[in-house]
Amino acid sequence: MTNEAKHPFALKAQALAAKLPNQLGENSWAFEPYLVLSNPDARNLIDLLMDDVCAAWTSTFPKRKPSTDTQQKFWGCGSAILANLMRAKCNKWPTTIGMYRSKGALDRERRYRPEYMTADRFRTVQDWLIKCGHVEMVKSGFNLPGYSQTSRFALTDLGAMELEAEDWTFDDFKVDRGRETVRLKDHNDRLRGYDDTSETVAMRARLDEINAKLDATDIATMRPLTIHDRKPEYQGRKVRLHRVFNRGDFDHGGRFYGGWWQNVKSHVRPAITIDGQHTIEADFSGFNPAVLLAETGEPIPEDPYSLIAGTGAPEELRDHAKATLAALLNAKSGTTEEPRDFDSARWGMTAEEFRAKVLDAFPMVLAMLGTDKGLTLQRLESDLAEAIMLYFVRQGHAILPIHDAFIVQAHLERELVEVMKDTFKARLGQVPPVKVTRSYALR
Repeated sequence: MTNEAKHPFALKAQALAAKLPNQLGENSWAFEPYLVLSNPDARNLIDLLMDDVCAAWTSTFPKRKPSTDTQQKFWGCGSAILANLMRAKCNKWPTTIGMYRSKGALDRERRYRPEYMTADRFRTVQDWLIKCGHVEMVKSGFNLPGYSQTSRFALTDLGAMELEAEDWTFDDFKVDRGRETVRLKDHNDRLRGYDDTSETVAMRARLDEINAKLDATDIATMRPLTIHDRKPEYQGRKVRLHRVFNRGDFDHGGRFYGGWWQNVKSHVRPAITIDGQHTIEADFSGFNPAVLLAETGEPIPEDPYSLIAGTGAPEELRDHAKATLAALLNAKSGTTEEPRDFDSARWGMTAEEFRAKVLDAFPMVLAMLGTDKGLTLQRLESDLAEAIMLYFVRQGHAILPIHDAFIVQAHLERELVEVMKDTFKARLGQVPPVKVTRSYALR
């Protein structure tokens, strides 16, 4: 068995967490149906536990027991559930797994699960894992108008002990390649099914090409990660990407998710290595405002947010500008609470006056309020990202996306900047500003 290094800060954080009230219902991950154990010792523990659970279930059929194939499907569902709950223990902070209980919700995500993981079977296995004392439902789900939440599950003390859950690390798990890489969510941010088209088939094929390169690449960091380096979403060194579209429409969203580098804090990214080489990160400076200006034929300044915050403005004010513009572009009703925590005394204006500054700088936004412009901009951003990644992959180079930013080996810096500018210009007719961040060793 392997163990992550016990950093002093991590130990202190764990000690503090132990004194806090139960937080299991607050920090939750989505269920990953294709999660498996890569460590044979850990896998053997799940096998032993599922043998007992399956035996208890089949004993309720005194006349004719389920077929071997049916038992294997029951066993497979249980193994996936237990693997998810075991991995949640690796987060060091209390974490639950969100799993649906209703047949309608489970059927809606049918495309994203193995064929054997039917709604009835999945619920049956959940019930038996609970009945046998290995799993508990920490919070039941609910579905209210405009707001819903999946049921939250965790291992019981008995389940954690039998699976030796505290002994495993993220490296002991992996996600099989069978999962759907082109995902569509509805207006309530829930996965939904769809019929394939020539566009989705081609999109999936291009993504397979990108993922094949990532699978064959060593993506690491110059030092081990600590609990302070990871975001709550971090679930191990996953490298395969998927695209997520929103509001039931393939014109909305399309961003790439899944890479572990997207779920570490920004101070870690300069320490990322690709095949043992130092890296740089390049990002479009103010992608959304740059596109808005380009679409109306206006020149793009070096910092597009300077039209709101002013040239050389403090980073905090620029962050307010970025958040407020994004909120207006994504607002369903055309209103927003941004900028939040706005210090009127410091900036010499009220939050309302700052919002007015945003609209004065980008008057075209008024006509876009409540139109999902933010999500159509994400589709444009993700299509440009796909083109940039494919360029490098077809040259034999791995490239790591973080929405409108990219990480490549340091010797590819000039080429990356040129490709980003050329790709943007080919679509929008202008050359955008691109900012480069270099690794610690190259500063």
